[in-house]
Amino acid sequence: MLVMLAYDTPEQRHQTFLRKEFERVGGTRVQYSIYLFNGEPHECERVVRYMQRVAKGIPGDIRLFPMEESTWDAQVIITECLETTRRVAELKEFVKVW
Repeated sequence: MLVMLAYDTPEQRHQTFLRKEFERVGGTRVQYSIYLFNGEPHECERVVRYMQRVAKGIPGDIRLFPMEESTWDAQVIITECLETTRRVAELKEFVKVW
């Protein structure tokens, strides 16, 4: 199962805070303000609950999208920055899920 975090917040400090907290629980960057967590359903539920607490009170548009991997796999990529994709793959081995 997957959880995608997407945000549009006006302040850089809130963007950085959300990014660091989501990466801390094992999320990886997909695009500038879109992150993905891959785990078992109970881990995804825990991430959703945690991020709801973290994001409470932060202004802007902050969304979590729980989804099955088949939904993510069905995406249509029109263009993609290969450098970012390669970098995420390189860092994947260092990500720990708590």
